[in-house]
Amino acid sequence: MIATVAHRWRPRPFAASALHASTFWGLACVPIAMAFSTLSAYHLSQTVHVDDIVFGPTRSAIVDALLLAIGVERTAVLVYVLQRSFDALVVAAALTPIFLWLLGSSAIHAAARFRGVRGRPYLPLLVLFGYAELVYQAPTSLAGIAFAGGPFAVIADVVSGVMLVWFALVVHRAIEQHYGVPGDQALAILLLGGLAFYLLPLLLIAVLLVAIVVAAAILRYF
Repeated sequence: MIATVAHRWRPRPFAASALHASTFWGLACVPIAMAFSTLSAYHLSQTVHVDDIVFGPTRSAIVDALLLAIGVERTAVLVYVLQRSFDALVVAAALTPIFLWLLGSSAIHAAARFRGVRGRPYLPLLVLFGYAELVYQAPTSLAGIAFAGGPFAVIADVVSGVMLVWFALVVHRAIEQHYGVPGDQALAILLLGGLAFYLLPLLLIAVLLVAIVVAAAILRYF
């Protein structure tokens, strides 16, 4: 029985079953995933404090890297932005399932059309992302609730990383099956969708942060 369950959760069988599963339950998975992410975000807001991230012995390694790269004054501007926007980041973490479900599926579908694959419906992919989102979010959130802010916080990071890889593999197999393309073309669609969904927004955020630092310099904040 354990072997059967493990087989069903492998990326290829999971993608095959989710693509043909109930639309209602696939869409219902999203608010359930949001319940997990909301609980995790609330726990994060109660156990992790901005001062612990940027000051003292618990300071993040990212802050240390920024201090070496851009100096104390410019890092102070970014720290101030983080302090002022921390609550918004917590809310964004709670809403992650919606973004990953809706924007992720639409990015993959758009990438497939961009690569010349047409005539395939969008709804099965939306349903698959709903099922996959719940399977990804539940253990990730539970690990965050159990370990975030504690001495074993690295376990939460490992669980999140493993589930993210599983999610990507499921999407890759789903692209193969739903759009009827070979593995290399499915990978190209996945990377193109990931570029539009992850890298470009991150690039825009980085540009915005640079603009904030430049504006602070012009205004002689430091």
